[in-house]
Formats: sequence, structure tokens, C-alpha cells
Amino acid sequence: MYVTKASGEKEEFDVEKVRLTCFRAGASKQLADKIAEEVKAEAYDGITTKEILHLTLKLLEEEPEAAIRYDLKRAIMALGPTGFPFEEFMGEVLRNYGYETKVGEIVKGKCVSHEIDIIAEKEGMRYLVECKYHNAPGIRTGLEVVMYTYARFLDLGEKFHQPWLICNTKCTAEAEQYGKCVGVKVTSWRYPKGESLDEMVETKRLYPITILRSVTGPIRERLFQVRAMLARDLLDHDLEDLKRTTGLSQTVLDEIREEARKIIQ
Repeated sequence: MYVTKASGEKEEFDVEKVRLTCFRAGASKQLADKIAEEVKAEAYDGITTKEILHLTLKLLEEEPEAAIRYDLKRAIMALGPTGFPFEEFMGEVLRNYGYETKVGEIVKGKCVSHEIDIIAEKEGMRYLVECKYHNAPGIRTGLEVVMYTYARFLDLGEKFHQPWLICNTKCTAEAEQYGKCVGVKVTSWRYPKGESLDEMVETKRLYPITILRSVTGPIRERLFQVRAMLARDLLDHDLEDLKRTTGLSQTVLDEIREEARKIIQ
């Protein structure tokens, strides 16, 4: 039995993937086993990953916080429609991993000046970080993006130690291979194992505010304006300051903060 991915590709259905993803979202073993068996029973040849997602989310509602965490990929895509919030989000993620970061800096190269998405520094290493954001599923980041990142690094000479591409979708095999060959650090969805984007977020629960169901469009934009990109930011910010800078009522902020608290815990 095969599953149809958002890209149109097909892969063999693997019930263990469903169980593992539920575990990673924080579901209990009992619920994860139950969901895996129910999805397996309802799956058919050619079922789409979107259908599996919706079915799993419905079944996860028994444990609401796990259901929300399961929806991480969609939440990161909801940072759009432009790529700038994704750059800000990744700047915050890297800061939580001990990097000093600057977003949107202009740096002069040998040939032209470049606007760098993120400059990240840690333990004597200075990284040129290129963020590639897609707001629709099924789009892979290709070879040309890794080559572009490397070309910018070459023009900037000795101002950086290594180029780093971070994207919110999977990369093509060619992109991963080229990155390894020329020394471009690549971080994407499910790659590399142990240091992928989803693992970086989940390990420290650095969820974007878009994972919160109480954060709708207008509220999201107000929070973006004060650079509250992570759900945990809403707990760290002073409540009175949030009310003043966002214009949101205490009732709305209390609801959002309570949801954030449950997910992070």
C-alpha cells in the first residue's frame, strides 16, 4: 500500500511513522498505539499525507496539547506569506541554542553588497545563514538554492567561516549532496538526522506562535510586530508590556498565554 505525498511522489505506507510522530508530539503510548492502528485500518492505496494528517489530528484530540504539537509543520508554514517572519523565528531558535544572531544585516562583498538573512556566531565560528521559506507543502528546496548560498559565501571572502542554509521543507538529494561536497551546512525538515529543523524546535519546545490555535490572523500580526515569535516569548514577556505594545486585551492575552503554557509544559 502506498501513500501519495504533497509533491505527488509515492512511498510505501509505514504505520510506525504515524506512531513515532504521535510520540514526538507528546501523546501517551496507549493513544499513539490506538491512533496507529486506526489510521492503518482506514488507509487505502494512494491515500494522501494530507488525509493521514487530518485523521491523526482528529484522533489526537483526546490529548489536545499533543494534537497541537503534531501540527508543527503547518505552524511553521503559517509564519508566511513572506519569508521575513521565518527569518526572525530562526533567529530566535538559534539564540536559544547559544548563538549570537543578527537578522537582515547588509554586508559588503568583493563584488556586491548582500543582505544576510541571519548572521550567527558561536564558539569562534561566524555563519552566513540563508533562510529559504516555502508556504505550501510538497515543495522541496533544490540544488540551485544551495549553490546560491555558496556563491554568496564566496563573494564575502573571509568575513564568514561557513555558509548555512536553513529551510522549512525537505531538500532534494542533489541539494544535500552538494552541501556536503562544498561545506554548506544544511538544516531542513527531517534533515540531518539529530539536527533537523523539526528536532531543533521540538527538543527545546521552541514552537512558533502560529502553533497556538488562539493566535488568529490579526492577533498573529500584532505579535509579529513586537517580535514575539516563539510561544514561550508570550510567557517571558511582561503582561503589561504586551498589552501596551500589542493593543490586545488582558482576556485575549490570558487565553493565549495559558495555551502556550500547556504546550510548552
